[in-house]
Amino acid sequence: MARPTISVIRQEISTRRLRWEARELPADFKPRGLGYEPSDPEANQAALANAQRLMLTRMPTIFAADSMRSPLTLQPGLMSGPQSGLGQSQQALSAPGSNRPRKFDWRDRGVVGPVTDQMSCGSCVSFAAAGMISVMAAIEQAVTPPDLSEADSHFNSSHGPSCGGWNNNTCLNQARTRGIAAETDLAYTAAFDSPPVLDPARTDGLWLPRVRAIADRNRKVYKITEVTAWTGDARKTYLANVGPLICGFTVFEDFDAYNGGVYSHATGAVRGGHAVMVVGYDDDAGCWICRNSWGTGFGGPARADGTGAGYFKIAYGDSNISAQAFYGCQGVIPPASSKWRGWWPVAGGVAAPNVSVFGVSRSRDHLDITVPGTDHGTYTAAWEPAFTDGWHGFWRIQGGVVAPATSITMVTRSANRLDAFCVGTDNGTYTAGWAPGQPKWGGWWRVQGGVAAPGTTVHGVSRSADKLDIFCVGSDRGTYTAAWQPGDTSWRGWWRVRGGVAAPGTSVTAVSRRPDFLDIFCVGSDQRVYTAAWKPGDANWRGWWPVAGGVAAPRTSVFGVSRGLDKLDIFCIGTDMQVYTAAWAAGDTNWRGWWPVGHFKAAPGTSVFAVSRSADRLDIFAVGQDGGIYSAAWAPGMQKWRGWWRILEGAAAPMTMVTAAVRAPDFLDIFAVGTDHRVYTAAWRP
Repeated sequence: MARPTISVIRQEISTRRLRWEARELPADFKPRGLGYEPSDPEANQAALANAQRLMLTRMPTIFAADSMRSPLTLQPGLMSGPQSGLGQSQQALSAPGSNRPRKFDWRDRGVVGPVTDQMSCGSCVSFAAAGMISVMAAIEQAVTPPDLSEADSHFNSSHGPSCGGWNNNTCLNQARTRGIAAETDLAYTAAFDSPPVLDPARTDGLWLPRVRAIADRNRKVYKITEVTAWTGDARKTYLANVGPLICGFTVFEDFDAYNGGVYSHATGAVRGGHAVMVVGYDDDAGCWICRNSWGTGFGGPARADGTGAGYFKIAYGDSNISAQAFYGCQGVIPPASSKWRGWWPVAGGVAAPNVSVFGVSRSRDHLDITVPGTDHGTYTAAWEPAFTDGWHGFWRIQGGVVAPATSITMVTRSANRLDAFCVGTDNGTYTAGWAPGQPKWGGWWRVQGGVAAPGTTVHGVSRSADKLDIFCVGSDRGTYTAAWQPGDTSWRGWWRVRGGVAAPGTSVTAVSRRPDFLDIFCVGSDQRVYTAAWKPGDANWRGWWPVAGGVAAPRTSVFGVSRGLDKLDIFCIGTDMQVYTAAWAAGDTNWRGWWPVGHFKAAPGTSVFAVSRSADRLDIFAVGQDGGIYSAAWAPGMQKWRGWWRILEGAAAPMTMVTAAVRAPDFLDIFAVGTDHRVYTAAWRP
């Protein structure tokens, strides 16, 4: 059957009073490839459930009106295939009270990259997905939208070297698990011969692509954390508040002649299914606003209504556009940071299972770390600029032996003085010390008969020069403290702190936000996050107060930092394995938060570590679910956290955390136990 002529198309548009224009196509016009396929129903439901979870946990206010109307489900009567007819009637306009404007377009925010061209290949799904991930990177990271490699997505993934079609769910989940490289690492045209050749296995005139290897690919890819699916009015709410979406619809022969306006099918046969990126909507015009991947020539020149030059508008429900949910993604993880130096093994150190490395800077540009060895002995290593041959150590600290699955922590209470703390094999709490001029460490000394719960670590803080306070979960799961200062012949304590009871496998941590003021943090037996405080003149600790509704994952601890006088920030992994933060400053009557830090998901049994590398600047470190080591950062003026960045090729052993030290303003050093249980470090400087 012959393609409808331009006169037939225009006559149908006029007769049916449609709102778009058609243009005459050149004599040598060759239709672009198509390749959208429906996602598997089970995969759709999983993505819909993930979106529902995010609506309720991370964005309850934004989606309040939508979640009250109905859950995210595919609408009854909608067929699953892209060729199942013209779709349903126009969707409802924005309801009163909904958290969205009547029209929205992400192009107005300057985060949408240039229009792309898939040419004679059915790679539209990868073009739509790569475009959406690029925009989400720009939104979440406050960067220029990166140009991502559709060739890496379509041909180097599970899809394989073919110009055949794909579905949105599988494509996005490939970006989640294996990532997507940049266009500079694999240009789209580089996947084809020059000139391109037709695929002999096909009869539709599509090209034959090749798999092209990318050197050091794992360090160059962008990944996503969340894959979601959206239906009904929640699509508009998402577009107006979160980011773009991708969808599939039926392409009819008249669509090739589109020349601006709001497209509705007029005439012609079905050509196939096509995927595009939805950048906005317009309730007054009753349409979605989409970026195509057929080059800037599609739709004619740019028009005042925002169509043309690669963009089009399509009426709600037309061309089967609601046959499947629109897909979204969040939590873009950029490539490994090239600004970090390392990953260096530290002096041959090998750690025991399920322990972490802790380090401090005892004076400017001097670093010391401690870790239990494979024999559960207590070991330390040191670095300073004079050590041109690298780290020195590992030295055994006075024959100490630690309990299984506990770490050694360290505090510098004044310049070049070190105090270390651990739980012994008898679950007693012990300390050792070092000062300049000592040929070796002193200790280990028992601290006041304190007995620790299994799998917990002693944490200490110096609240002012030469004053030490340590904290531990006792064998009854209560929270205990002891103190020492010059003139004391022994430690004072063990005092119970306000009746707090800790969850199994968690530790109590502490921060001094001004001289002689202490704040401690703990995960309670109900997995909620708690804090208590002490200041000079207090006869007892004040608290436990729950912090902003925070609830922590099992076997994770809360770590905090003071980024300025009387300013506190704490970090924890939530029950959904995402990283959360809360903040307090002088004058606040309550903690502010619990805010999620991006969409990054942490590995089970690990914790988030935080440092302030200079006034009001924060850096946090965590182990991802892939075992990689990641960082995020915040500084004054930022409306949101930036990150998460993969740090080099570093990967951490299970049930361990990454820790950090600031050896000079804006100089960062991090420490971790690798998958081979060796101790590693990396460094960053301005």
